[in-house]
Amino acid sequence: MSSFVRNLTRLAVAASAVAAMGIAAPATASAASATVCGSGYEFTDAKPLPSKDKRYGTLFFYMKGDSACAILDNNTAGGANYMDLRIWPGDNKSAGDRDHGSFSQYAGPVYSSTLASGGRCVGISALMKNEAGTSNLINWQGGYVFYVGSSSSECA
Repeated sequence: MSSFVRNLTRLAVAASAVAAMGIAAPATASAASATVCGSGYEFTDAKPLPSKDKRYGTLFFYMKGDSACAILDNNTAGGANYMDLRIWPGDNKSAGDRDHGSFSQYAGPVYSSTLASGGRCVGISALMKNEAGTSNLINWQGGYVFYVGSSSSECA
């Protein structure tokens, strides 16, 4: 991905973060957020990781029909961190999408169809190590699923 596209996407991620915090973003920034995962994807949610009090990254969720997308934004100051972002349909981790490597901005986007396993759920995991790669800043396994339809209890 070119640095121009990555920077444009970073601006879109920032606009989504502002919106997730309940702050109205300018119309141009909101329109730019459509480019994060591609045309037609709509921002669904943002999750600070590992917690609201100690945020090293933010996991952004987007939906388009039966398709889900996620991005892990690097909120640390400094250089690149090793990041590993995974998304998969239902409980089929082997059919998932993954982006991993050292990133100073974000990992992703990664995609999955909620219908790929005949279900309505998408699982996600996120890992981020410190710059030295010696300890985990984030090691978030599951705990959040997208669901399409009537209730999240189908995804438990």
